Amino acid sequence: MNNIEDTGAILAREFPDSFINLMKNRVLQSYYKYGAAKDNFGGGRVDPIATAMLCLDAFEKDKNAEHLIDAANYLKFAFDFRRDLGYTFRPTGDSESVGTVGTPINMEKE
Repeated sequence: MNNIEDTGAILAREFPDSFINLMKNRVLQSYYKYGAAKDNFGGGRVDPIATAMLCLDAFEKDKNAEHLIDAANYLKFAFDFRRDLGYTFRPTGDSESVGTVGTPINMEKE
């Protein structure tokens, strides 16, 4: 018997819509405050990686999880406008993985 869990159930538990909804809400808010992402990131006006790092630095100081949502949005924009920014996307294998800080539960089973 196969014990493979439904991918929908996994995603509902591991990647809840609440995070995405918060990201979307802040994108709408930023659209009116700062302008279109295409102009800001695609046009090279805002560095999404450096700005995401600022958000992570702020989170480290105050532990306000809103900064994590903001960082995720900046990283999303870096991905969305990767060609304009000179970034690439190339799937990597285990040998090129940066790894984790800490030991994931499934790594203890090996």
